[in-house]
Amino acid sequence: MAVRGAALQHQLRELVLSIIPPLSVTNHKGQMGRVAVVGGSKEYTGAPYYAAISALKLGADLSFVFCTENAAVPIKTYSPELIVIPMLDSDSAMDVMKSHWLPRLHVLVVGPGLGLDQQVRDVSYNIVKEAIDRSLPLVVDADGLGLLIDRPDMLDCCSTAILTPNIAEFKRLCKSRLDKDVSEYSDLAAAVLALAKTLANVTVVLKGPVDIISDGEKVLTCDVPGTLRRCGGQGDVLSGSMATWLHWSHLSVTGASTGPPTGSTEAAISHTKAATAILGSATTGSRPTVASSGQMSSGQYHMGRTLLQHYGPVVSAAYAACSFTRMCAHLAFDTHGRTMTTPNIIESFANAMATL
Repeated sequence: MAVRGAALQHQLRELVLSIIPPLSVTNHKGQMGRVAVVGGSKEYTGAPYYAAISALKLGADLSFVFCTENAAVPIKTYSPELIVIPMLDSDSAMDVMKSHWLPRLHVLVVGPGLGLDQQVRDVSYNIVKEAIDRSLPLVVDADGLGLLIDRPDMLDCCSTAILTPNIAEFKRLCKSRLDKDVSEYSDLAAAVLALAKTLANVTVVLKGPVDIISDGEKVLTCDVPGTLRRCGGQGDVLSGSMATWLHWSHLSVTGASTGPPTGSTEAAISHTKAATAILGSATTGSRPTVASSGQMSSGQYHMGRTLLQHYGPVVSAAYAACSFTRMCAHLAFDTHGRTMTTPNIIESFANAMATL
């Protein structure tokens, strides 16, 4: 199935709606996702906040930040909704993570605001290795990518990890892992494919004017309109929301209780409509109804499921996150223009979800 660029955009709604889990009165707190950000230092407190709050605002039930002690109070003051644990610079960090926190989590985001302190980086590396042993999906961004360059074995045997480099970070990764300059490849897509393959099928998302996604076997491009504004924090929004999409896509593929509905196609479509209607009604406060944007034919539902099964949960989640974040940035820029900042993007989540 060679579906790329504009052709895939046409089918984006079907792909994304096949990932979004239906809301139900029988769900308990945490089923929609328990996401954690490993990052946050004295110098950088905004990045982990943006990543964690994006995961939560998209639809994860619980969002944690594991940071250094001097970063905890600032992050706590940004939002009472986040669970902030100051432990990355603690001597007992790994014992506590293994015994108490990691068993409770679904996805880790590693890197936003992590900083360069060696003790913190060592602890973060050990957290990643333990998470891989527990089969936790990972999103690695920002300082986490530098950690991967320093510790090349960090993502060994982790095909559920997603890297989200910008072009500068991508060039450093290529030089480190491929011993080549990006210019030696026929185009950027070929370089992304080669890097993902060298990393044993870790999914790579090269952020840029067009986002390029590859797991070392397949390549997708995402050119959904975004924004001309390049304010700090946009990458953190992507990595945080990507964690939620990653959890949802695994639920959808495995057929867990909070994943896609089971039974007949008609029942599946009905549940998908309901999920969209509930999410779409969030901005109006009205009683949930089936919105027109959520009405899927049997063919559209099957197309979404076919795309999800073909590309797999990791690549599909990466594409959904890129598309959704670009859509939110576009909506924010339409409203705020040059004054747009990252909080405006997060404020656009509800409208973007309602118009998928």
